[in-house]
Amino acid sequence: MKNLIYLFCVFLVWGSTCWGGIWNKKTSIGGTGRHRGVGGNAYQFGYLGLGHVNGAGADISFRDWWQYNPATDSWTQKSDFPVANHGAVCFSLNDRVYVGGGSSLTNEFYAFNPLLNQWAPIANCPLSPGDVQGFSAENKGYVIYTNQLAEYNPGTNSWILKANVPVNASNWSCTFSNGTSGFLKVGHSLFEYKPSQDLWMARANHPGLSTGGSYGFSINGIGYVASGYVGGLSTVTEEVWSFNPANNTWTREADLPGSSRRFLASFSIAEKGYIGLGTNGINLNDVWEFNPSQTLSAGDANQLQITLYPNPSSKELRLNGLDSSIDYTIYSYAGEQVLRGKTNGEIDIEYLPQGSYFIILNNKKYVFTKV
Repeated sequence: MKNLIYLFCVFLVWGSTCWGGIWNKKTSIGGTGRHRGVGGNAYQFGYLGLGHVNGAGADISFRDWWQYNPATDSWTQKSDFPVANHGAVCFSLNDRVYVGGGSSLTNEFYAFNPLLNQWAPIANCPLSPGDVQGFSAENKGYVIYTNQLAEYNPGTNSWILKANVPVNASNWSCTFSNGTSGFLKVGHSLFEYKPSQDLWMARANHPGLSTGGSYGFSINGIGYVASGYVGGLSTVTEEVWSFNPANNTWTREADLPGSSRRFLASFSIAEKGYIGLGTNGINLNDVWEFNPSQTLSAGDANQLQITLYPNPSSKELRLNGLDSSIDYTIYSYAGEQVLRGKTNGEIDIEYLPQGSYFIILNNKKYVFTKV
C-alpha cells in the first residue's frame, strides 16, 4: 500500500504542471505491438514497421510496413520489408524512406518508394549500423556506427565516410535534424553535425531524465526527444524535451500521456510529430500525435489542480477540484483505451479489471489503481 500511495503522489505532481504543446491519441498501428522498429515519412504520409518482441518467449522479428494517413487517421499495410529485422537504421530523404543494417542485415540498405509500393536495394553502406537513428540534412542521408559517420548521396547512389563523431554513439542513441544540420544525443550529451563544413560540435546537454532508448523527430527546425530509459532498461520516462538550435536551449514539453516507453519509433508530417511502438515490459502499438502549436488555455491549466480519491479504489473514482464537467479518457498500461466520457467529479470504475490505469484530463496524466 505504501508503494501505491508513493506512485500516486508522484503522478499528481506531474499532472498539476502545465507544459507546452498537446498530445493527441491516434489510431493504433494495425500490426502487433513491438519495439526497436523504425519510422519515416514521405509524400505527407508516415511509416512505422519492423521491430521485434522478446523476453521470456521466443525472439520474433517483423518485416511488416505500415503507412499512416493523417487526413483520415488510418493505417494501411504496404509491401513488407525484404527481411524480418529489428534495430534497423532509417532516414527519410526526397520522398523515399531508407532502411538498412540492424539485426538481420550488415551493410545492406533498401529504399521504399511509396508511389510504387516497392522496396529496392541501394548501394551497400561502408558501415554496418544498428540501434542508432539515422538522419537527413542538406539532401543527403546519414548513418552512424560507433564513432563513424557515413553519408549517402541519392543522386549518385553512393556512400562516403565523413568526419568521425566526437564520442562513440552507443546503442539506442537518438538523432533529429533541422534540415541543415543533424543532431546526435548520446546519454545527456548533444552534438551537432554540419554537413557544409563536415564538422561536429558540442551543444547544450540534454537536461531531462532519459539516458538512452529515446527517439527523436523534428518540427519546423526544432528537435524533439521523446521518452526513453533512465540509467537502465527497467526505468522509463514520459518526458519530452525540445531543442532550439538557434539559441542552443532545451525546453520541457508536454509529457507523453500514454505509457512511458523505450525503443519507440517516430516520424513527422507537416507541423506535427508522431510516436508509436516501444516497450516498458509490455510491447506497445499505440500512436500519439504531438501538436506544438496547440496549448491549454489558462483556464484549463487552473482547472487541473485535481486530486483523485480513493486511490486505490474498487468501485468509484472521485475527482476533487473541478469547477465544471470535464472530458476524461482511461487507458490501460498497454495503451488500450478502456473508458471515456464526461464527469462532474465521479467515475464508475467497478467493471474495470484489477490493475493500474492512466486517466487523461485535458492532456494531463494521472494514475490510479483498481482493486
